[in-house]
Amino acid sequence: MAHLPLSTRLLNPEVPPNLKIFTTLRSDALLLSHPLNHFSPTSTSPPSPSQFYLIPYHRDRLLSAAQYFGFHFAITRLSGPSGLSILQSALETHLLVTYSSGIYPSPVRIRITVSPTGDLSLTSAPTAALSLSAFFPLPLSPSPAPATATWRIHLSPTAIEPSPYTAHKTTQRDMYDSARAHLSTAHTGVELLVVNGKGEVMEGSLTTPYFWREEIWVTPHEKCGGNRGTTRRWALERGLAVEGLVMAQDVRIGEVVWLSNGVRGFGWGRVEAGGKE
Repeated sequence: MAHLPLSTRLLNPEVPPNLKIFTTLRSDALLLSHPLNHFSPTSTSPPSPSQFYLIPYHRDRLLSAAQYFGFHFAITRLSGPSGLSILQSALETHLLVTYSSGIYPSPVRIRITVSPTGDLSLTSAPTAALSLSAFFPLPLSPSPAPATATWRIHLSPTAIEPSPYTAHKTTQRDMYDSARAHLSTAHTGVELLVVNGKGEVMEGSLTTPYFWREEIWVTPHEKCGGNRGTTRRWALERGLAVEGLVMAQDVRIGEVVWLSNGVRGFGWGRVEAGGKE
């Protein structure tokens, strides 16, 4: 009997053959000046500035997904200080090749896709300039200035089934595409809050949401099935929010909701559709 290649035999047999994992982060020279975006590759080395927004969190997210799906070669490549260095080097090389500068001053969104064999594929595009306050807000205001709203928010009318493909960021995203298909515009300023079969808000289709409940910001608990985003982790570690259950039936039209992701940082909007009057 013919033997399967080692890379195939190491995979979780339930994983679709073409599945890849990915994360998307921001490269922005502005971040070099913020002390909260200084990171140490090892526990003994001093922090150094980074132009890549929360890069260790993105490495950890990729590693967590690789571990779940049994991408053993990817695990080996991404683990430890060397894994973070490999990711940093890949990002800098991409900027150098694509924009002729390892430290490209203009903001860029970079998608890092990782195959089961540990190969990294990077693509990028320019993204809007933002102030530093968007990336490290301390704290999240329950009454932000109206002029600073950056999102229009809709509550999904249909449920999504929680799965490993909602808990981890993978190329298996049909459920999100289907959920967003009813939106009248594909503009990135419109966010859709997705809901599971129990009526619990899971996450946003593009972001992590935060809801003001009992004098504290609450983000949906990971057991609701949503993605464990990088900015979500940062907000929880900093005490900006706590995990909890947010029921779709309690989301109100006009309600202020903060949203965050690894490219646009933190912004807020109001619920325009799908919530209760």
